[in-house]
Amino acid sequence: MSSKHLQLKREILRAIAMLEDYTSAATADTDMEIGSEHLREARGIAFLTSYTVGFFGGGTFTHGVLIAKKPGSEAWGAPVALSGGGATGMFGVGYKEDAQVYVLDTDEAVETCFSEQSVKVGLTASVSLGPLGRSIDGSAFIGMDSKYVDGREARKAVGVHHYSYSKGVFIGAGVEVTYFSTRDDDTRDFYGLNDASVPEAQLPTSRMIVRGEVAIDTNAHPEVEQLLSAVQFAAGDERPGSAINTRGTSWSTTM
Repeated sequence: MSSKHLQLKREILRAIAMLEDYTSAATADTDMEIGSEHLREARGIAFLTSYTVGFFGGGTFTHGVLIAKKPGSEAWGAPVALSGGGATGMFGVGYKEDAQVYVLDTDEAVETCFSEQSVKVGLTASVSLGPLGRSIDGSAFIGMDSKYVDGREARKAVGVHHYSYSKGVFIGAGVEVTYFSTRDDDTRDFYGLNDASVPEAQLPTSRMIVRGEVAIDTNAHPEVEQLLSAVQFAAGDERPGSAINTRGTSWSTTM
């Protein structure tokens, strides 16, 4: 079993633990609980762990997984690997680790935010003093794939619902710019889809996998079945959760 395989397996198991933290009455704070209706209506969910180091400025490294419903269906596709990195122009000092969940309301939001590559731009504020802290994030995700609209090149920007616990010793606020991309090679390796005899351009991409365009035997990966089952269970237990409008907004525009 390769290190890439083990890495994505750990990410999926971490996502299961994060879902528990945000949906269990025993562990989720009232202002951070993701309600069952919100999960039921979601078209995609990203589970991310982010590390930030700041000294009157900062750098961020992020990794995690994305799951999404197959277009035109209520069935969830297989998870794929994500990673990101960026910089914060902030007044900030310290180190923090954020456990972040992004709930995506539309297929368009899934495509824009985490399909292949995107940039997150926004304002952020965070206080972490010990094992539990809070991050407030007002951001837009901008897809890097451009299209022509009315004769001009345009990119889609969307807003999403964001939940985040943090830990460490950190205080800061400012502007954040983070680049995200799917990790195609790691995802293929996990599902046994890499083939040295096939040109990379002909191998399946993460986008194809998350959209259900590639047959995946999830029975061979019990942790995948556990994650998808956990999401379906949390979506059906009728918890009200926190007010959605305190966790972000859903909108889209071209720019």
